[in-house]
Amino acid sequence: MDDARSDGRDVVRPVLIDSSKRRLLLIPSAPDSEVCWTVPTVPMRPGETVRRAAVRHLRRVAHLPALRIPPLIGRLSHKGAPQGVQYVVVVRPAAESWPPAVCFALAPEARWWTTTELRLAGALVEPADLLDFMDGYWDGWLPDGEISLE
Repeated sequence: MDDARSDGRDVVRPVLIDSSKRRLLLIPSAPDSEVCWTVPTVPMRPGETVRRAAVRHLRRVAHLPALRIPPLIGRLSHKGAPQGVQYVVVVRPAAESWPPAVCFALAPEARWWTTTELRLAGALVEPADLLDFMDGYWDGWLPDGEISLE
């Protein structure tokens, strides 16, 4: 499958990255008063592809410049949850780097992290498999295409 298509309940979780420093941009949320670092959750429209949903949100809503999305898609099913499947995609800028205000485009509190910094800080991250997914991406051991993160 080239790109998953939504049934109307699925969401895509775009992960903005800075490849040169192996960092990802995360947003803090505070479930149960404990800070958890996460990525945006973008509802997919019926029949919309994962890439199209990510680009729609990041370009139209967050007003980011041109994007590149590698052909790797992580899939998390949440049986019994209100949404269907969650897809995780890596997003790079089409240019060499993101504009300086990219953090504010997602949220004023957004912060760049490496997976090592997150692990050393004992930070909570959602989705829980995001750090392993990113390490697999950075180290090149994840194949292109859709893979299960369960």
